[in-house]
Amino acid sequence: MGGMTLAYPTSVASTRSLRLGALVVVANALLAAGSLGVLISIGDLGTLFQAAVVLDSVKFVVVGGIALAAIRAGIRGLRETADGAMRRRGWAITGIAVAGLFALLTAGSLVATATLSLLT
Repeated sequence: MGGMTLAYPTSVASTRSLRLGALVVVANALLAAGSLGVLISIGDLGTLFQAAVVLDSVKFVVVGGIALAAIRAGIRGLRETADGAMRRRGWAITGIAVAGLFALLTAGSLVATATLSLLT
């Protein structure tokens, strides 16, 4: 028969958490590359910092939303796998860790950009 057995079903929430965690990484990379491209084309320093704050805010909302979904799915996956009846507990933990790390990095980037914008 192969594949999944009835004795050890897999947690759908854990799988979703890991996939969303990977999506957080991809979304962060794409939005950062787009932001860099826009910022390189801006010549005026005042406009540069305003655009940087707007672009970092958009990245924070998008990446933060996906990270929140990954963390929620990871927590659900941890609950599903707590008694050992379901597999992929490590996937839930990895999804939570990756999403949390990138959410913190994105929030830190927004705070740093806003602070630099206010200081200039």
